[in-house]
Amino acid sequence: MGNTWKVAVWGARGSMPVASSEFFGYGGNTACISVDRGEGGIVVFDAGSGLARLGESLAEGPEESLADGKKEPEGSKGRGAGPMDRGREKRVHILLSHLHLDHIIGLFGFRLFHDPDAQIHIYGQGSGGSLQRQLEHLFGLPYWPMGLEDMRADVRIHEVRPGESFLLAENTERLGRAGETKEAGCVRIHTLPGKHPGGSLLYCLEEGDKSLVHALDCEPDRELGEELAAFARNSSLLIWDGTFTKEELLRRKGWGHSSWEQGIGMRRAAGAAKVLITHHAPEHTDRFLQEQEELARAVDEACCFAREGMVLWIGSGQPGPSCVQDTVLDAVSHQGRRGEGDRGRAVEEG
Repeated sequence: MGNTWKVAVWGARGSMPVASSEFFGYGGNTACISVDRGEGGIVVFDAGSGLARLGESLAEGPEESLADGKKEPEGSKGRGAGPMDRGREKRVHILLSHLHLDHIIGLFGFRLFHDPDAQIHIYGQGSGGSLQRQLEHLFGLPYWPMGLEDMRADVRIHEVRPGESFLLAENTERLGRAGETKEAGCVRIHTLPGKHPGGSLLYCLEEGDKSLVHALDCEPDRELGEELAAFARNSSLLIWDGTFTKEELLRRKGWGHSSWEQGIGMRRAAGAAKVLITHHAPEHTDRFLQEQEELARAVDEACCFAREGMVLWIGSGQPGPSCVQDTVLDAVSHQGRRGEGDRGRAVEEG
């Protein structure tokens, strides 16, 4: 596929938002990352408090930019961080890893819910009940003054079973209208159950030779690590939960999170082009995260830490294979999902 994916970080914090000046560099909003494929709907991973900023950007339109003054690479068709270009359908696909509050709190402030021209698809797994029922319970009294039925947008809920693969709803609709059976040009989502209190879903977004794996709120053991390495094989970008350091993990086993050291191990085991560390602990200040990022980059230059406002590009028209590029690091090439990755265990740390 020749189109460029634009990956934007709207929230990089885990557990709860933070607002003091010690956290402005990496950001205080909780987990939310969008993928604009240049056509079709915007894909959003998790609905943390950063989703509110994404909603504002979508409402403002393409003239507004998330990363002020940063140029888009050739082949990006001039898309700003406000991805809903004029004449393009207002369609958003939100993939929820799980229903802990830090991953859904942004739903309440998402402006497109109040836009009658918007179509919003929410995918995920209910915990102890259907996703539909649990979201309906969350939206409404006593927790919120408006219910899902009060939203002016067309809101559609999709139940996801761990381990299943599916097409984005817009692709399913297109194939159905055309009576087609071939999936060429479609976006496929793969899932893998994570290891987290209450459960979590890991996602792989795949289109042509580009793929992105979103693996937050997961504490992989050896067995899951091997599954995850196969799941993320030669992905363009691996988004990884780096809540704790290696030392902190020793005291917090069972909390359902991981470390940047494990993220680097997984990148190498899977042969992913780059690993983006996110879901930063709320007590980790800018100074601490910068020190940790420098340590991580000394171990693996293909590792970087997510910051609010960061933009990355997948398949940006560079010569050779598709690549990942952001505003800080150089492009890294990859060989597509079917090649062989680096050898070694995914989650062991030396």
